[in-house]
Amino acid sequence: MLYQLFQSARTETEFNELADLTFTENERAMMLERWRIFDALDRGLSQREVAKEVPCSIVTATRGAKVYRDNREAIQKYLALWRK
Repeated sequence: MLYQLFQSARTETEFNELADLTFTENERAMMLERWRIFDALDRGLSQREVAKEVPCSIVTATRGAKVYRDNREAIQKYLALWRK
């Protein structure tokens, strides 16, 4: 159901409108933070370096690192889009 809902957005403006209606400002910020963490880890930064660069807590960087380790291939596929 959510896939179909978000797939219905035809423009970036529509997508952003839908995201604003669906997620709080804090939730959107947390999603962006997670992808910044993945990007930094993929570039070889340590968790401490990630926490300084993003910036976020060491705990947040550690949680992101676990997800990154467990899903590296899938994350790298989407990082290619993230970096464009």
